[in-house]
Amino acid sequence: MKRSWAITLIITGFVAASAILLYFGFYNKKPVSVPEKRQGVAIIMTGAAARIPQEAALLEELDKRGMLDDIVFISGVSSGALNAVLLNGIIDKKITWKEYRNILYNIKNKDIVVYDHVQFPFDTSPARALYTKIVEKKLGYKTIGDLPVTTSISVAYIKKLPLKKVAYRMSSRKINEESDTTLNLVDILMASTAFPIVFPPVRIPNVKTIPDVEYIDGGVGDDEIPFKALLQFEKQRGIGVEKVFIISRNGDDATKISEEFDALGIDDDGVFDELDLTFDTFLRRGLIKRLKAYAVEAPELVPLTYVWIPDFNDNFPMFDFGTMKQQYNVTTRWAKKNPPTPFAEYLLPYLLEDK
Repeated sequence: MKRSWAITLIITGFVAASAILLYFGFYNKKPVSVPEKRQGVAIIMTGAAARIPQEAALLEELDKRGMLDDIVFISGVSSGALNAVLLNGIIDKKITWKEYRNILYNIKNKDIVVYDHVQFPFDTSPARALYTKIVEKKLGYKTIGDLPVTTSISVAYIKKLPLKKVAYRMSSRKINEESDTTLNLVDILMASTAFPIVFPPVRIPNVKTIPDVEYIDGGVGDDEIPFKALLQFEKQRGIGVEKVFIISRNGDDATKISEEFDALGIDDDGVFDELDLTFDTFLRRGLIKRLKAYAVEAPELVPLTYVWIPDFNDNFPMFDFGTMKQQYNVTTRWAKKNPPTPFAEYLLPYLLEDK
């Protein structure tokens, strides 16, 4: 029985590895430039909107397991960018996990948007006030350059001629041409969290390295999984990382767009009910697409990368900020029973679906 199980495991592993290699055609690719030396851990976080406590809970669990002891790089977009900043604060001992949990647990919808006039886009001045209170006053980070760990935050804008989504990776260190360490951190966070249509685009004052335009959530460009900044970081410092964690939130295929609007106090007259759509219908498709792109653009990192995305039955709307404590607790319980998944193992089922 044990021999049969072992043989099955070996065959499964061989098939998984072979499928990924064949799918992306690695055998025919030019040799990859692999850093001779590797050191440190990288964290990459996707957007999460009101599911931000799910990513935070995963980060705390990684910390408890001693997996965040040597973080050298953090990348985040949208709510993942907020968690990236708070993780800096944890590492910098400016805030504890308990204090961060208490902040999340007490957030309400009115702390993010104004409900006096329910229309798109929402007034997000409460969010700016909240970010300023936490990021500037509590943590003491006024500019992005104040962050102690090399951290990239993605923003995007839609270029009209030709029509194209352009992503910029604003870093706390000069890892690329667009990074400007003197820019206000809250301004960058407001831009990165500006989910299209729902929240208004944001102009970042005093920009010199990027166009002076209005920016939106960086996840709508190529940075739904903001891994390209990691490649820029490795190239800039000449040393690779030895482990990568890709962190995201649970998908929710049950909460329809109409229900999301209800949480925001908007009646769509049942228009989206008839279409039977969810935000996650689009987001999950983009997530898998970017995981595949990661395998193509950074094959040398694939064996070093782990994906940690919670998978539970509870459903939480993307724009309902009143369930933070429940989300944190559900995710923590899930994480204690489910370790991070090796990248190849996580991606394989989606590759088989393509066949």
